[in-house]
Amino acid sequence: MPRLLLVEDEQVNRDLFRRRLERKGYAVVTAENGLGAVALAAGEKPDLVLMDLGLPDIDGWEATRRIKADPATAAVPVLVLSAHAGDDARQKAFAAGCEEFETKPVNWDALFKKIETALARAAERAKAALPPAVPDDTVDLGSAPPAGEPGAGTDVLRPAPAPAAAKPKDDEKELCAVQPKRILVVEDNDANRVMLCRRLNARGYATTQAADGRQALDAVLKQRFDLVLCDIMMPGVDGYEVLREMKADPDLAAVPVIMISALDEMAGIVRCIEMGAEDYLQKPYDPVLLHARINACLDKRRLRDQEMDYLRAVADLTRAAAQVEGGAFDDGPLAPIAARADALGTLARVFAKMAREVQAREQRLRDDLKLMTKVEIDEKEVAEEVARVTGRGALDKARALADQARARRAARG
Repeated sequence: MPRLLLVEDEQVNRDLFRRRLERKGYAVVTAENGLGAVALAAGEKPDLVLMDLGLPDIDGWEATRRIKADPATAAVPVLVLSAHAGDDARQKAFAAGCEEFETKPVNWDALFKKIETALARAAERAKAALPPAVPDDTVDLGSAPPAGEPGAGTDVLRPAPAPAAAKPKDDEKELCAVQPKRILVVEDNDANRVMLCRRLNARGYATTQAADGRQALDAVLKQRFDLVLCDIMMPGVDGYEVLREMKADPDLAAVPVIMISALDEMAGIVRCIEMGAEDYLQKPYDPVLLHARINACLDKRRLRDQEMDYLRAVADLTRAAAQVEGGAFDDGPLAPIAARADALGTLARVFAKMAREVQAREQRLRDDLKLMTKVEIDEKEVAEEVARVTGRGALDKARALADQARARRAARG
């Protein structure tokens, strides 16, 4: 069966993609970062690489360039699978050497067709011993936004629509199997709020609406969001209060907030930034700039989450070292860290192996000590018995009994 390398940094998405691809009959190996992808491409020799673009250490564009620059992996087709739907992202991907581009949320029918096409082309090139072909134009360009709406006059790239077909099976209804980024839009103007959500949904985001600050605070307490777009001037609870309460809550403080307002006062901008806002946009906002700011905030959030995950892994390794020192090591918590493809994963695997060897050696020492203790106890018991039998009192008693026996024998004789 074809062997695919899936490169995706978000674990939920990675697991969903892997299961769906395996159900289709592919063998799947996974990488969670760019350097791991390059290493696995060289070591595993996959038939095709599914490459995310927003990756830690090196991004998907650089990972693709390195794969294509290595003679051992240059012929492996790379299919980009990313939420970066802009024309610049596509052009950079094709320039780096990818053959296909599929946007998230995923149209699985289109993706499987592209995978099979890329695999067939690779097989033909291998059979004919030809260099990799220049990728053909497979990008599907959606229609431009209606005039008067945000984004009018710019090309918006969308995934190709799924081909008409009979009612799909339940396990194939996965056009949104990958979890889209969740954005809370807080805006008291109904028309502006609905329009902004519609444009964000067209970009592949999952939006939730809040008409005022109180609804926004209720929403962030009930659901996890990746980003909040918040108006400042609202009746009742305004944007400043929403921002203040979110940053005061340890569970919400890490959620990036972009403030959007018609106010053009430097004092208001400074106040928002000082209170913890990630960015500030003035109405009427430029759609291209808005999406660039959103992508930047989401990338920073992703990197922050990865940093926290890394620090948690380091803390788990530190606790494991303390357990080894205390003689109570359990390698179960290290399993997720050992599965990482980065240097920390290598450290965890080596540490777990060494810790198990230390445990085995200590167990052997304990067993030897028990055996030695038992031998010492047995020797002590033998010595005590010998002393009891050969002791002065015992010998005197034996002599008396012997004398009595001789006397009785002499009396009878």
